[in-house]
Amino acid sequence: MQYLSKHAAAKKVSVKQRIAGVGIAGAATIIGGITTAGSAKAASVWDRVAACESSGNWSINTGNGFYGGLQFVQSTWVGYGGRAYAPRADLATKAQQIAIAQRVLASQGPGAWPVCSQRAGLTRANGGATAAPVSRSTVRKPIVTKKVVKKKTYAKPAATVAKGARVTVRSGDTLGKIAARYHVAGGWKALWRANAARVSNPNMIFVGQVLRLP
Repeated sequence: MQYLSKHAAAKKVSVKQRIAGVGIAGAATIIGGITTAGSAKAASVWDRVAACESSGNWSINTGNGFYGGLQFVQSTWVGYGGRAYAPRADLATKAQQIAIAQRVLASQGPGAWPVCSQRAGLTRANGGATAAPVSRSTVRKPIVTKKVVKKKTYAKPAATVAKGARVTVRSGDTLGKIAARYHVAGGWKALWRANAARVSNPNMIFVGQVLRLP
């Protein structure tokens, strides 16, 4: 039983109004059915794209710079508003990935998936392209890190001086260092013997002192 307040008068609904109401409800049902059918069609074509791109794995992340069923690069996912759903595409649901893909489709067209869009028959119309005020980015451009090439360094060849040549003692020199510098056969001992008249103690040589190589 319908309740009416004491001060309210019951309204009579005319036949025309009842017919109009039925017509409006029917139209809403039809429109709703068309919308549902359109969404299903869009999802179907995106399923085909995903099957080509990632074997239909909507949560795939192989570490190659592409994420999710439609293989978004991170810059595209962020640029088209994907972070509103998840940090990366592979962490978002299928429906969320399709929503971002529809924005990319509206901006770049099917060419954003150059191979798989052709195989799946993707178009702006059947993919449900949706424009969105977001920055543009390239879907198929992976993140590339530049390889740093270290320059090779080569040690300077040791000095070669003829046998019997005179060399001058430098600051920090020892007989061992001089013998190594000039490749003296027999090392510091040979150098000391050749300069016994000048060097009485092999541990005491002086800057500016002239020695002869054996």
